[in-house]
Amino acid sequence: MRKEKILFDGQYKPEGDQILEIENFSLPFEIDFNNPLNLEKIEIDDIDLIKGLIISDQDIIGFQCFDRRRIIEPSRLNIIFKGNTFSKLEEKGITIDDKLDVVFSKQNKSLLFYSYHNASKIFDLSEYYREATEQEINSFFEQKIFSNIPENLYEIIDTRMKKKIFLIKKNKIIEKLTDSDIFKEVAKYSKAFGLKNYFDTTSNKIKIPDDKKEFKKIISFLNEDLYKSPISEIIYETNSKREFR
Repeated sequence: MRKEKILFDGQYKPEGDQILEIENFSLPFEIDFNNPLNLEKIEIDDIDLIKGLIISDQDIIGFQCFDRRRIIEPSRLNIIFKGNTFSKLEEKGITIDDKLDVVFSKQNKSLLFYSYHNASKIFDLSEYYREATEQEINSFFEQKIFSNIPENLYEIIDTRMKKKIFLIKKNKIIEKLTDSDIFKEVAKYSKAFGLKNYFDTTSNKIKIPDDKKEFKKIISFLNEDLYKSPISEIIYETNSKREFR
């Protein structure tokens, strides 16, 4: 089944008929698949060092994550049925899954994957989605738009909030709020989520609460993760979203 490609931004979890895509991706290494005999031969002691498996076809390069659970150890009772009898495997080996974790299109120069977690085991994808560093968090809250920065800031920021702060920075949300008209519209919209008191339309500043629950709420709001149903008027927090087209 042909899957629908969704541009990866760290904010959407694909459905079964979808796959995430990073366009214009550059592989961090070069392998001459046309001359496999030129590659370094693997020795028996190298099996424990395998981090992933790579295959190549005409248009794609496939990658599969690998860990110690896929190593067949002769010390274990691994048996095969051959010649109408069971025989114990006496040498070390590996098992290979029938699914690929990541596919690179040679023609389109795009990286395709379903799980960011698995893809990040193979490639460094931190520039696309990660936690904000301490330095980035400091520079984020040093912006003039914020006021009342709590002293316990790092006590109320968890891993999830660090990822959201990274996405807010990446999507340049704060830069958009420096426009006075946009700020006022956002402040008006914040009333629906009980955040009115944190948006000062006189000074165009956002007050940062020292309460952890309220802090998470306003960071989720800035990351456009909150939605109020016009039917039930229930406020929802999304953990997966993408632009509707």
